Amino acid sequence: MTQTVSPRAAVQQAPASGRSGAAPKRTLDCDVCVVGDDVAGLVVAGDLASRGRDVILLSTGEVTWLPLDGVLAPGFALPTLELVARVGEADAQELLILSAHAAERGLRLAEKAGVSAGPRGALAVARAHAADALVREHEIRQKLAPDSTVLIDAQDVAALLGTSAFAAALGVVPAERIATAPLRAALETAARAAGVRFVPIDGALSADLNGLRKYITTSRARVRAFQVVVSGAGAFARMGTRTVQTAPWVCGIFRLPGVDAPYAGLVEERGPAGARFHWTGDRLAFAASAATTAFTRVGAARVVRRHAREVYAEVGQGVVEGGRARLRLPDTGGMPLIHEGERGVWYALASSGSEITHGFMAASLIVGAIAERDDRIALLQPFAAAARGGWAGRIARFAGFWHARLAAKLYGEAKPIPAVTDATALPEQAPVLPPALDASPAKARRRVAAATSASRRAARAALHAASGWAEGLAARAAAEPRRRRLRPETDEDVPPQRR
Repeated sequence: MTQTVSPRAAVQQAPASGRSGAAPKRTLDCDVCVVGDDVAGLVVAGDLASRGRDVILLSTGEVTWLPLDGVLAPGFALPTLELVARVGEADAQELLILSAHAAERGLRLAEKAGVSAGPRGALAVARAHAADALVREHEIRQKLAPDSTVLIDAQDVAALLGTSAFAAALGVVPAERIATAPLRAALETAARAAGVRFVPIDGALSADLNGLRKYITTSRARVRAFQVVVSGAGAFARMGTRTVQTAPWVCGIFRLPGVDAPYAGLVEERGPAGARFHWTGDRLAFAASAATTAFTRVGAARVVRRHAREVYAEVGQGVVEGGRARLRLPDTGGMPLIHEGERGVWYALASSGSEITHGFMAASLIVGAIAERDDRIALLQPFAAAARGGWAGRIARFAGFWHARLAAKLYGEAKPIPAVTDATALPEQAPVLPPALDASPAKARRRVAAATSASRRAARAALHAASGWAEGLAARAAAEPRRRRLRPETDEDVPPQRR
């Protein structure tokens, strides 16, 4: 058994001939070692420390997310129909409820920490070729989580976003935009106050995760722990635990003072060729998935400008602020990777775009498994090996990207779906295109005013549905016993101070 000594004692005990060489690594003992300081890692470390566990957090100091605001909203990027096919209706419904609880907890913690949230709203948008899939998503979500989505037709989408590029949208409620950097700073402050010991690391890590005690060796020290949590893309890469497929993205910020977009929530076009953007005043923060990595800033600016011009023609040749190249984000297949690998080793990797909500969700499941023997983390076990790495994953993603791009081009002039007021009365076939706007400026202004009024009614309906669904969720949680599967407790789960 290795004896823990202080750095000064180690130097004093070293032989004179060896003091000029590399100093021996000190050993740090703890109950839980968290590798990675993303949202999930910070919340896990803070929660376990507040429960009396001795926690060390190895800080990678890496930020790999897009420079857009995040969003706290329930749900997953994976279509709910596919989720039901993978795990069944009961488990799919429970996963949706877990994500809703995570979003609510994130909002409470942000409010408590003084981190401003808002504007409200999260829209999943679709072009004409994918509008039917969005309608089906609305139908199944209404069945599993009533009033959690609002279907918006092409006219209202155009009035909300100031663009006619999309044929339909699905409003997810409740949802709030939130800046990721201030939230992470607040979570780090809370973790330090709870007693978490932060150890910065650089370079790769070596780990021995077998046995009762796990060992993680850094360039400066060796950490010995009973439980290990690996959280975030940076931690996955440094640990070398598995290959996770990554996707290239480009992003930038445009100034478009001539565009009137009253909706300031986060907008996401799902799929391998999707985009993500939000408005802040007259500034458009825009990010898009790319087929291949842009290796220069100029190349990244050119690609993001081309994608943004498909949505807002006013982008033109405008200057891109903050264009980034060589940005690769983890592609987890639309579901977060939250699971137990080796006994006592937990993994958490959020899907891109939902890192905040999925981070809080991962923290709840992992802390519940460690501290309460709550085995609901097994709900996500089927997705643990879903991410495809290597050349096979790259080729599959490349083919899917261009399939989506070509489908959007070929279906560009397809017919948008009409206004839908009742989710059960959906159209059986695509309707005819509405007549073109009259050339009269007065009539055009009246039509735009009518569309804006309709979009405001849709926004009010979304807020009403959000409050109603939140109240219904709380009532259901109070009336029904929480479904929990207890895992057997072993000596490995018990920290040393309790033995």
